[in-house]
Amino acid sequence: MIDPAIVIIVLYIAAAFCLLGKKIRKGNDVVALLAIGFALLAVVLNYFYLPLWISVPGVFGFAFTINGYTNLIALIATFIGFLVVVYSVKYIEHRGSSYSLFVLLTIGSLIGMAYSWNLFWVFLFAEVATITSTFLIAHHLKSPSFEGGLKYLSIQIFASLFVVVGLGFIYQEALASGYSGIGAFSIDFLLSSGLLTGFIGKFSLFLIFLGFLVKVPSFPIHTWLPDASTVAPASISTLLHAMMIKVAGMPAFLILLLFHSLFVSINFWLVICSLGILTMLICVIIAFAQNDLKRLLAFDSVSQMGYVILGMGIGGLAISFYDITTDPVWLVVAAGGITAGLFHLLNHSLFKSVLFFSAGAIEHETGTRDINQLGGLLQAMPKTGYVMLIGSLAIAGVPLLNGFISKWMVYNACISAGQPVFALIAIFTSALTLAVFLRILCSVFLGNSPGTFEGVHAAPRSMFTPSLLLAIGCILFGVFPQIAILFLILPATTVLLPVAITPPANPLFWVSLDLFLLGTLLIIGLIIGYLLYRIKWGATPSEAEDKTMPFTGGTLKDPYLKVEEARPASTVFSYPFRSLLNGVRRSHTGLVNMYILWFVLFAVLMLSLLIVGWI
Repeated sequence: MIDPAIVIIVLYIAAAFCLLGKKIRKGNDVVALLAIGFALLAVVLNYFYLPLWISVPGVFGFAFTINGYTNLIALIATFIGFLVVVYSVKYIEHRGSSYSLFVLLTIGSLIGMAYSWNLFWVFLFAEVATITSTFLIAHHLKSPSFEGGLKYLSIQIFASLFVVVGLGFIYQEALASGYSGIGAFSIDFLLSSGLLTGFIGKFSLFLIFLGFLVKVPSFPIHTWLPDASTVAPASISTLLHAMMIKVAGMPAFLILLLFHSLFVSINFWLVICSLGILTMLICVIIAFAQNDLKRLLAFDSVSQMGYVILGMGIGGLAISFYDITTDPVWLVVAAGGITAGLFHLLNHSLFKSVLFFSAGAIEHETGTRDINQLGGLLQAMPKTGYVMLIGSLAIAGVPLLNGFISKWMVYNACISAGQPVFALIAIFTSALTLAVFLRILCSVFLGNSPGTFEGVHAAPRSMFTPSLLLAIGCILFGVFPQIAILFLILPATTVLLPVAITPPANPLFWVSLDLFLLGTLLIIGLIIGYLLYRIKWGATPSEAEDKTMPFTGGTLKDPYLKVEEARPASTVFSYPFRSLLNGVRRSHTGLVNMYILWFVLFAVLMLSLLIVGWI
């Protein structure tokens, strides 16, 4: 076992070394790789101490806990962080030592958040990560970068005020009961002492929940993520989506589930589930209207977090039913929902990193992110096209890839909890996600090149290798999901359950999926589609003077319009949602005060429901 405090100190020292060695770029890259590699090795070694619950008295007064949940969150931070550092070697060509400095400080702070079992230290590490990541967002030192960084920082700091007030109420309660010091914020102490059983305790935890919920993100308090991701380098966009919104956002649900006895309300958890549904549906529709590749991926990333919120919400809903009825069946349902949410959290880190790394490679080689200006890149960048195809199919929930398994688990959790409508909306959202990524694949990689990218070549190996490893992970966890569920997800799920339950002998028990039947239906569908394609039905080519541009090619007189020549305009995808998108566009003004107003209105609504007792 390696003390998490040692890992954090090593990363901070490496960051300081990068600042001192600002004239030795290769040396900084080596130091960063060694430091984050050591952190990844430490997290992996700590897994060998599971399922024991170990409290580690760290140096400098830190106190960390190693369990299934903290190790899972730390693993996401270190693994994706390692790949970000590797990817940045060639991607960030013009940079000073400050880039490595802030990357290592951000990753180290996120690891501190992951292992901290004290609300004060969770908050402190979150603020350090927020500040350091702001500098990374503004890395290009241009007006849009500064604007995106300031928006991000303003919204995060404003949300942190809710956490500060909540921590202040908790400390006031601790002082009234004769406790003082940072130890009063320990999660174990708060759970065992019963300090927060009154309304003030519930109110303070709810404030902390709202403060961390901004980092998840969810509708309507999601607006900071697309703005920040669009202006940041692709490596930092990956860091934001694969690490920040998971490591920094998950304390919101950690608090609710660990202190479940304070939130025994069916209405409350239905609100959380509805929040997940709105997030996934509205944001995937907004993604249709985006022409900027990274901005499109950002809105879809928010949509995918809706699945995580829904899974965790179903888990909390089932726990509430268990607290009310004491029926152990609800524990199984709760375990299914939490397992589904955490599994999709892990899967999202994989396929979203693939997509952002690929988008960065495309921008690096072509100099643009505009989908309408791209096309025909499959011939010039075949490897990037293939890994992006895997990531796109995975995020859309296509069978035999990891996104399908975790989404199917979310559907089953909804049905098991008696909420089939949520499952239907989630399935519909998955279909829309597939349409979004079909647009990307067709517009960016298929068709003819506009003629401005004649000299485009494959991305450097250091940029392609991280994408390849992540794509292999998408396939591995799709074909053998029991590897992730048994060794990574179930240990984390048991930490969040109110009562320990015996995991099923078959980890796919909560998936409730007959893979043989599914595979058979998939093969039959492919065979039928191939037969329909081969049968001519006596059709003859129709005469026309000019070629048209249908989605799948055409059958006009020679020269026929081939599939690779078809480049549909983006309006084909966004037209059905034009009226809705026009309404949403008025709320996305780009003004930070408007975004803060959305958060205030959301917070007031939730707090009002809490005060009147509805939740």
